[in-house]
Amino acid sequence: MKRVLTSLKIFVIIIVALTLNSCADYFGYNTNSNGDGKVGLPGGVNILNSDIQTAKSRSAEGLIAPAIRTTMGHGGSKPLYCRYTTTPGIVTKQSKNAAITKPATRGMSITTNSFYDSYSLYTYLYSNADSWSAVATTTTPTYLDEQVKRAMSWMTAEFWPGTGNRCAFFAYAPYHAVGLSKFTTTGWPTFHYSVPNDVVAQSDLLVTRNEVSLGLGHYGSIDVPGNFNMPDSLTFDHACTAIRFAIGSQMAPGIIKKIELRNVYGAADYKYSTETWNNLDTLKTFTLTQDFEIRSGESNKILNNDDNIFMMLPQKVPASATMAITIDDGTSHTITASIGNDDWKKGYTVTYYLSTAKVSDTYVLAIVPSSTNIPLKTSGTNNVTINSYKQSYYGSQIAVPWTASYSYDDPNEGTSATYNKTTDIVPGFVDSGNGSTTTTGESVAFTVASQVARSRSWRSSHTQTLRNATDASGNLAAGKRTANCYVVQAPGTYTFPLVYGNALNGDGSSNNDSYGTPTFVDHNGVQINSPYIYSTNGGANVPYDACIVWQDAPHLVTPSSVQLTSDKHSIQFTVERKNICAGNCVIAVRDKNQNIMWSWHIWVTDHNMSNTIAVKNQDGITSNFMEVPLGWCDAETRVYDKRTFHLNIKQSETGGQTASADIIQLSNDSTYEYGVNAPYYQWGRKDPFLPSNGMGNIDKPYYDNQYTPVETLSSTDIKDLILYPNKYNTNYTSTYLELWNKGNTVTTVNNSHVYKTIYDPNPDMYEMPASAVFSGFISSNKVGTYNMGWHFYCNYDGTGPTMFMSAMGVRYPYVGYYNYGVYQTSTPSSSTTGINFNFGAEYIYTNNTRDPRYQGQNTWPTLEK
Repeated sequence: MKRVLTSLKIFVIIIVALTLNSCADYFGYNTNSNGDGKVGLPGGVNILNSDIQTAKSRSAEGLIAPAIRTTMGHGGSKPLYCRYTTTPGIVTKQSKNAAITKPATRGMSITTNSFYDSYSLYTYLYSNADSWSAVATTTTPTYLDEQVKRAMSWMTAEFWPGTGNRCAFFAYAPYHAVGLSKFTTTGWPTFHYSVPNDVVAQSDLLVTRNEVSLGLGHYGSIDVPGNFNMPDSLTFDHACTAIRFAIGSQMAPGIIKKIELRNVYGAADYKYSTETWNNLDTLKTFTLTQDFEIRSGESNKILNNDDNIFMMLPQKVPASATMAITIDDGTSHTITASIGNDDWKKGYTVTYYLSTAKVSDTYVLAIVPSSTNIPLKTSGTNNVTINSYKQSYYGSQIAVPWTASYSYDDPNEGTSATYNKTTDIVPGFVDSGNGSTTTTGESVAFTVASQVARSRSWRSSHTQTLRNATDASGNLAAGKRTANCYVVQAPGTYTFPLVYGNALNGDGSSNNDSYGTPTFVDHNGVQINSPYIYSTNGGANVPYDACIVWQDAPHLVTPSSVQLTSDKHSIQFTVERKNICAGNCVIAVRDKNQNIMWSWHIWVTDHNMSNTIAVKNQDGITSNFMEVPLGWCDAETRVYDKRTFHLNIKQSETGGQTASADIIQLSNDSTYEYGVNAPYYQWGRKDPFLPSNGMGNIDKPYYDNQYTPVETLSSTDIKDLILYPNKYNTNYTSTYLELWNKGNTVTTVNNSHVYKTIYDPNPDMYEMPASAVFSGFISSNKVGTYNMGWHFYCNYDGTGPTMFMSAMGVRYPYVGYYNYGVYQTSTPSSSTTGINFNFGAEYIYTNNTRDPRYQGQNTWPTLEK
């Protein structure tokens, strides 16, 4: 590869790296009777844009860009303006996949990263005493029409001929290009080319440049020493002119159905000796049939920039040539405009801007977004190319700086404000650039964060009920006993006092039955002596702020709404109507060092907390179960909404233009399925842990979290379980037996009264069930077949209504969710285990005493007695 380049060359050159190979037939040092060469013939491939890399050798006249020109189209009821501009280089948008090895189709513009799979090579050998210029008229190729392949690292099967010879190489790509014929081989090669009528069948035809080697170690295609003995590097030029179309500064909405170039030259002969096209003839029409939607507000946006670029013969366009644009705005219109005498230069890109308003012929701005939509489920990048320059009266092109901004439309959030910086939604954004006078332009990565699946009322009757509910703003603890779980059933802004669990009665008195022993401590390990968080520990627990720990529906609780009231004696949060759905949220109050002092579970549900299910156990004791398990969410399908981003570019100079384009975040797979699910609880703890998504051993997604929902800790200290409501305790050994039943001293199955404690996870009126509550759910009392759970008769004797016990699995330190069901009771069976109801398809353990306390299990509350 060329190592010494002019700065202009460095800007435009793109190099394909060589792959070294020890195979003797292609590249390797080996004895060869054909000469003292040891290395297969030429290896590297360079792709340059015509005329750029030789700018220093061109005349001043050659450096002048063709004048910008505007003509008026005819065929509609109002004029359509067509603005002609040209820039050096042929470069399509860059693929997001850096490993791409070939063009998507034959019509795609070629760069090194998308070079064709093979090219056609003609190799001429002649005496070392001669030069190509001396023998060119009579020499014939020794090897002709040889297919050189990427798969073979661009190596040929031949060896360098040795010191007695020189080599000249001529090539074109792609191999046997459609439309190429009559390749002459005596002396300087020539060929005839007829451009295919269909745009997507046209090739970005490449031809080698005539670069004379200066001797050993100097790359070239002519007069290369026969003992070069290393991979040579061939330089290819773009032989055609790229023609593309754009929306101008103003364009009425509609759909462009077809673009035609009429009465332009479609055939010519290419001469390697002069690197020019000759004998242009055959006036033809070339057609691109494709729908291009013109959206209101978009401007200066390139339309065809992929495999749909016209690849035409360089030419002075005949005076009679026209373009024809077929536009459908409910009725089909064909508008024609003259393009006669336009200068289509070899290796350049011509852009025609279509506009319903004429603009200045000085400033040029183009925005070229990737045509690929950004996926919804993962963050993605849309690579945007920006061309920004002005053209002087004398034809010089001068880069013009630009600035960028964006807004976006979200079906859930509405239209955003305008931003000129990165945000959570657009974490990758470039807000300015220096401008560029080449087709390559400046590449800007517009990176968008992943979208979230939201609950929708037309998908879920439960969501519909919640969104139709009347605003219920107020104090959630008003007239009720406080709790560690508050149930929300309507949109609104809510408060509740900073109280430890159920330590405060509805009349404002202290619920002394819920705390008051050394078991019940605060986040500092100090015994709680007041219902109020800010009064315990001599007033040392000073509330500072509030936050979301995690939640399992996006913006279920509006993150910015979680705060302390002005007196710092209550916590406040908002559930907006547009976001409300069944879900769970954990919020916390913190001190000035951001230590969590206490946390609460916000359960949003439309299930009626007054509805209970009466269950009689084997001892004839009736308990009234809540309608569903704690934190229950019904199965539903959530939806990923399309987001539309509006990217706006503005040239920084007075009189400059603006450009805008829409970038779509969309996916074909646009839903997320949930099965029934409910949070898990470690025995004795008040805080829920993230549930399964109800569809297998997969966590339910979480949102808006300031803490990771399932980190781990290893502690026997109760204060740590308060400080870290998000951390799953893997070393749950404790002599405490009263965490969920104050005063409890037994580890046996019983029907004794349960005294709800400040560590109880349930809402007002409900408590952890007594250890014998499930004793009626025995094998002989089940109904039907197992279907991720069992139906049981509510009466131990096999009578009465039935109750379905859903099997939602368990959580181990990380992921669990095995195909069985486990429900906690208020009673431990030892310092390390608890009593629960455990069942699966093949078994039922009514009073199970073997599961560890650290196992996260579901909870089905019963009414307080």
